[in-house]
Amino acid sequence: MTMGQRSGVGLVELAILEVLDARRARPGGRAVQSEKVLAVLEGELGLARGYAWQVLIDLAQPWKLPVPLIEGRGNFGGRGNDPPASPRYNEVRLSPVGQIALAAERGEIGPVPIGMINGNTHREGLRPPFRPAAVIDAIRQVIARPRLAGSQITAIIGPPDFITGCTVTGDLAALTAGQHAELGLHARVTVTDAAHVHEREIKAGRTGQALLFLTRDPTRPVIIIDKFPPYANTDEIIGSIADRAQGRDWHSRHPELGVLTRLPIKNLADITSVRGGYRFACLPADGTPPEVLRDQLLKIHGVSMYITTRLPQPLPTMIRTWVRANQDEDLAGSLTALEKALASRLQRSLAD
Repeated sequence: MTMGQRSGVGLVELAILEVLDARRARPGGRAVQSEKVLAVLEGELGLARGYAWQVLIDLAQPWKLPVPLIEGRGNFGGRGNDPPASPRYNEVRLSPVGQIALAAERGEIGPVPIGMINGNTHREGLRPPFRPAAVIDAIRQVIARPRLAGSQITAIIGPPDFITGCTVTGDLAALTAGQHAELGLHARVTVTDAAHVHEREIKAGRTGQALLFLTRDPTRPVIIIDKFPPYANTDEIIGSIADRAQGRDWHSRHPELGVLTRLPIKNLADITSVRGGYRFACLPADGTPPEVLRDQLLKIHGVSMYITTRLPQPLPTMIRTWVRANQDEDLAGSLTALEKALASRLQRSLAD
């Protein structure tokens, strides 16, 4: 068994949650130093600190899991090349959902489908995440109507859903049927104009070009890239775009190849901000239709990336099997508890 039977959470993740609970590092309360958590995991379970630290980082980075199990305080790294601080310099505590996972594993409440929601692609696994409310609704529908058609269950749950809001494409029918499916995860690439880019984002932009070209002509078309796939490195993306926008000596000798490889960009700016998230702005070169540049940007690795997925069973079968296995439990109560924990987490994020 590689995961908890009543929550679907991985055993290493559950071990981390147990350590936090034992030290009263609970939602809304004090946090505990990450270094101390790693020491306990090594001393009591023999988990190597390097491995446990990588799992802890994945749990603490808010762009990876739709249902976070812990809350991190301090520097757990960014989506680019900035690494996490040493575990002695940051802290963690249980999230409301992490507390629910432990309660389910201990039999204090009924089972909860956290593992089904989160999947494991954040650890290079095959199971993608799904929208929490949709999975809960599908389970409730099957409890009420055990013979609900598989197509209806699939329609309720919808496609895989990543917390960053990236678009998902691919053979979703194969995935739903429990077969291998390659999914495309695509950032949002929007044609707009400078007037629609918020002034605070322009001022908070990480590059000086933001103030220059986004305020010079507010009516000129620009392209905004955001909602990146959760596993993309944003520093590598903007570096790749900037590199492809540069002229090369051989472009004059091979103009046709230059047209195919060079991005027609006049200016590029990083307008990432705390509230706006990771966002890049591109000004098309003179005479370039913005839609042409948009389509070229979507081919950059990181703006679009591809992952291999497979569910252990067809999606409707997963839901029905989970309901049958737990039909003697108070699923109505545990699902409500999970919903309340999710709502509590949302309120906290809005307050921050």
